[in-house]
Amino acid sequence: MRQISTYEMLDVIFDNIDHVVFVTNVDGLDLKILHINDTFETFGVDKEFLSSDPYLFFKMVIHPDDKRMLIRSFITSLKNKKPVDFDFRIIKPNEHVYWLYGKFIPVISADGFVTHMVGISADVTQRKEEELRLNNLYKVQGDVVKMLAHDLRTPISGVKIIAESFLRTNKKDLAVNDIRQIVSNCKETLLLMEDLLSYIQTDVDYIQLHISEFIVEERIHFVAESFLAEITEKEITVHLPHTQTLFSLDSLRFSQILTNLMSNAIKFSNSSGVISVYLETTDRGLTINISDKGIGIPEDDLPFIFDVFTSTKRLGTQGEKSTGLGLSISKRLIELQKGTIDVVSKENEGTIIQLFFPNP
Repeated sequence: MRQISTYEMLDVIFDNIDHVVFVTNVDGLDLKILHINDTFETFGVDKEFLSSDPYLFFKMVIHPDDKRMLIRSFITSLKNKKPVDFDFRIIKPNEHVYWLYGKFIPVISADGFVTHMVGISADVTQRKEEELRLNNLYKVQGDVVKMLAHDLRTPISGVKIIAESFLRTNKKDLAVNDIRQIVSNCKETLLLMEDLLSYIQTDVDYIQLHISEFIVEERIHFVAESFLAEITEKEITVHLPHTQTLFSLDSLRFSQILTNLMSNAIKFSNSSGVISVYLETTDRGLTINISDKGIGIPEDDLPFIFDVFTSTKRLGTQGEKSTGLGLSISKRLIELQKGTIDVVSKENEGTIIQLFFPNP
C-alpha cells in the first residue's frame, strides 16, 4: 500500500474544514500563495484567480477600509513572529459585503527565521451583524437615558413646580397663566415622547417597511393640510405640486418624513413666509424639494444637523420647541428606503431640502 505524504494528508484535512486555509511565502515582495484549500469559495472568487495574483485579489475583493489594517496585521505577525487575529470585510462579485475572521500564523524555521505565513479565515457575517445590532441597541438605550435624564425633566419639573406652589398657597383655583403653562409643558413632553419613540423604532433593526404604490402629491397635500392651523397663524404661503405621480414607497414612513420636514419649514419660517414643495421624476427615480425663505441654518451647524440629540436645535421664529430628533429620524427613514437627503441652507435666507428615492 502506498504511503500518503504529509502534504497529501494536510490536503485531506484542510479540504474538509469550514475555514479557508492558505500558505504563502514571505520572500521579499513575492507573496505568492503556495497552497489554498477548497473552502476558498468563501471569498466568492475562482481559485486560480486567488492563487495566481494575490495583489489583484487584495485590490478587488478586500474592503477598501480594511486594506491598511490587513497589511499592518501581516507585518506585525511577521515582525513579532507571533499569530495575529483580526476581523475584515470582503466585497463579493454580487457587491454584498461579508465579514470574515482572519488570523496570520508565522512559520518559523529552526534557525529562527519566518519562512512562510499561514492564513486562516472564516465567514463570521452573522456574528458580526449581531454584534453591530447589539452595539446599536446599546447606543439607542444610552440616547434614551440621556433624553429621559435631561430633556424630559424640564417640562415635567415645570408642572411639578406649579402644582407644589398651588398646594403651598392653598389656592382653590389655578390661574389661567398657570393652566396655560401646564398645557404647554404637557405638549412639550408629548412631543418629546413621540419623537423618542420614533427614534427608537427607526434606529433598531426590527422596523418593517410596507412598500406600495401611491400618488405622491396626494400624500404631500394631506401632510400640508395637517399643519393648516400653524400655516394660518403665521400667514405662510405654501406652494404644492398639483400633478399626479405614482411611486412605490412605504406611504406611512413617507408621511412621517414629510411631517418632520414640513414642521421644520413652518417652525423656522417668519410670518408671511413662503414654503414650496416641488417634485420631479426621471429614469433614476423621484426627487422632492422642500424650500423655505426662513431663518436658515448657520454654516457652522450644518455638519451636525442629522446628529441624534444635536446641540444645534433651536427655537422656532415664534418660540416653537424642537427636540432635535426630526432630521435624524427622517434621514434614517429615507435611507431605509434606499434614498438620500441633502440640505442647502444659508442663515437668514432660507433652506432647501432635497429628497431622492431611486426607482424600485
